[in-house]
Amino acid sequence: MNFILLYLKDLLFLMLDALTLSLQHNWKVLLFAISIAVILKTYVDTNRLSEILLKRKKVSIIASVLFGTFTPLCACGTTAVIIGMLTTTMPWGPIMAFLTSSPLMSPDGFILISGVIGLDFAIALTVASIMIGLASGFITMAIEKKTSFLDNQSRFSEKESLSKCNCGNDNERKEIFIKKLKLKELLHNFIFLGLKQILLFYSIFICIGSLINHFVPASIISLLFGAESFFAVPLASLIGLPLYITTDSAIPVIQSMIQSGASQGAMLAFMITGSATSVWVIAGLTTFMKKRAITLYVAYVLIGGIVSGYLLDLISLFI
Repeated sequence: MNFILLYLKDLLFLMLDALTLSLQHNWKVLLFAISIAVILKTYVDTNRLSEILLKRKKVSIIASVLFGTFTPLCACGTTAVIIGMLTTTMPWGPIMAFLTSSPLMSPDGFILISGVIGLDFAIALTVASIMIGLASGFITMAIEKKTSFLDNQSRFSEKESLSKCNCGNDNERKEIFIKKLKLKELLHNFIFLGLKQILLFYSIFICIGSLINHFVPASIISLLFGAESFFAVPLASLIGLPLYITTDSAIPVIQSMIQSGASQGAMLAFMITGSATSVWVIAGLTTFMKKRAITLYVAYVLIGGIVSGYLLDLISLFI
């Protein structure tokens, strides 16, 4: 019993050392990323902004991708926007474009990835987010236009209005999407978004990363996920598929894996599928989307993650 307690104590100190060291090196980047996320959360009305971006049907897919990629929406925020889209007559193309791009990247995520992993990886994930969103949007548009595959795949009736999604009344929609200065709301978001979400999950995943480095030899990681392994990218994608991670929280694990010999392409694939799909995400989607739409979404994410991972590894050979 004493041996077990001493061993657990050693593991605890191992995780605390890794956490302390990471925060010493990355606290400026982390603070800047938290500040960006909190400011955008406080002062940008995403409902009004999405309404502006998605107004023209011809550019709705591109607007959906840009909105999904460059706004810091959490899972609840993404769900709220998707429900708003589904309760209007908006086609499935923009919905899929937003749904596949939104979880992958955000301004604070870009800052954190650039500072902790590297600018090249942050750019790769941003480009992948945009490409996956655009591809899924336009492919879905073609499917909806030429087949009946997506007919009746929303659990909302067409008669339901956007106002039923709690997205704001007519008077609220007339307001500009930049909110007035609200210091109390800013402090609230800093505590609950910045500290209790971003910092907390970042710290948890630093501890997970330290345990991976401790228990899994670098040779095993390099063998399974190294650039020399052809199956590294699809394996990483499949492992990430059922997990619940966020882009911000996964950064320490990705960094640890890369340092142990994993290829950036495999880790990019893992981050894409891990951020966009999980058991909990799929369970949430079933409340307002039906089987064929969900299957199509998962296929987009999985294929997009694999293709993006292989492309990054291929590009890395020539750089």
